[in-house]
Amino acid sequence: MVRKLLFVFIGLLIIVSCKSKGEGEGEANNNIVITSEVITPSYLGNGVQWGGYDNLMQWTGSATLSETDWNKLFQRVRFMRPPVVRIMTADGWNYLINGIYDPAKSNDILIKILDFCEEEGITVIFGEWGHKGGSSVDESWLEKSASFLEWLLKTKNYTCIKYYNMVNEPNGSWSSTKGNYDLWVSIIEKFNSKLIEKGIDTKISITGPDIAIWNTGSTFWISDTHYDLGAKIGAYDIHTYPTETSVRDGSYFEMIKAYKEEVPESSAMIMSEFGFKYSASSELGIENEERKNNDPYASDDSNMMIYDAFYGIDVADAIMQIMLAGYSGSIMWDLDDAMYNIDGGSSTLLKRWGFWNILGSEKFGDSSDENIRPWFYTVSLMSRYFPAGTRIFGITLPDKKGLRAIAGEKNGKYTIAIVNSNYVDYSISLSMENGINMTSVNLYKYISGDGSSFTGNKDNNGFASPYETGSGLDFTGEKKINLDIKARSFTLFTNME
Repeated sequence: MVRKLLFVFIGLLIIVSCKSKGEGEGEANNNIVITSEVITPSYLGNGVQWGGYDNLMQWTGSATLSETDWNKLFQRVRFMRPPVVRIMTADGWNYLINGIYDPAKSNDILIKILDFCEEEGITVIFGEWGHKGGSSVDESWLEKSASFLEWLLKTKNYTCIKYYNMVNEPNGSWSSTKGNYDLWVSIIEKFNSKLIEKGIDTKISITGPDIAIWNTGSTFWISDTHYDLGAKIGAYDIHTYPTETSVRDGSYFEMIKAYKEEVPESSAMIMSEFGFKYSASSELGIENEERKNNDPYASDDSNMMIYDAFYGIDVADAIMQIMLAGYSGSIMWDLDDAMYNIDGGSSTLLKRWGFWNILGSEKFGDSSDENIRPWFYTVSLMSRYFPAGTRIFGITLPDKKGLRAIAGEKNGKYTIAIVNSNYVDYSISLSMENGINMTSVNLYKYISGDGSSFTGNKDNNGFASPYETGSGLDFTGEKKINLDIKARSFTLFTNME
């Protein structure tokens, strides 16, 4: 394993060039090259965590959102065009009423979201937060959980639900399994048997192990899952919450690549939940604590940097590293502050992580909190213009701190995205092996300013709009495109619709 990790580390320095030599100064080359290597032949997409809203009755007296709020949500998600979303459920939220099984309980919220996903062709990673039964498995609960999935797949006829994630972060002490690997394996085996009994095993793929990781010390969860569960696992997944430092210096890539290396070559690997958490002693960590303390609706589980423009740069950087590491898709945490609170019931302590708070005016005393936050700009573009089925290409990068790029193609159309998370400008050249001539290209630019301010064109809805339209990028005959990449900036070229 040590030799394997050393090989990965050396390969990173050669291929990804995440480390820098003095902030990009010196004799390092300035060339970004899109290679002919295909990292991922059919990308699942960059999506988001959705669902929840299970406290609406306590908060508003209504079991569902207002028609205005649903329309606002759907309009925004429709622009984002996420190829994939993750939706997690629980028995008390979704199919038990006073202990009696009744899946119709989900009609007011979950079914409206699933109907939208079905209509829009969005793949759903579906699942249940935790198991019942403590150190064993509650067979009665397991039967109801599988029956609920059967109802969704057979009675409701959803084809958008393609993956199932049973037990959130089973390696954690906070999980229902309390880190008990053998218990989690038993749950998966029993649930898989239920899928076979109900004749839905061919309609759904179980994902796992869904562990939360902070370093390379838990890779055995991947290899052991493969050994113990084999074909019962249809895709592998992990969660990460890196610091801004590890993303900006590229060490995040090194860590997640180590987990990807443990996955069978023929299997998909999904980053099924990620966001940023800051070291308590860091400048951002201290600022985050102060903001939480000053916000009467922010729980301790909140990232208050969602209001700042720089967060859109850091998240785009992380997404690119996930794609460069060969993952099949990514899920950002999360869509909307109003989805989850911290203590259950009527508590108004929110998990502030979203693109907005859809209940800002109805419950939280601030209609402006319903506005789109800056990081939606970059993430919506990375979601929209790397659709499901995109081929993701390898990239050769110059040795410049914070500079990352990714490129993809689908049906002869291309998207190229570049991010600079550093505080200095770069002049680079962009080229493509076996280059093509991209015509009718739209160019998007986002440059982070102070606080929530950023430079970037928006339409009347607050959605990203092109900085320039109809231009071309000619990479034929070894041609290079010269670009000035501003500090703390995101650039995207696409001729996709």
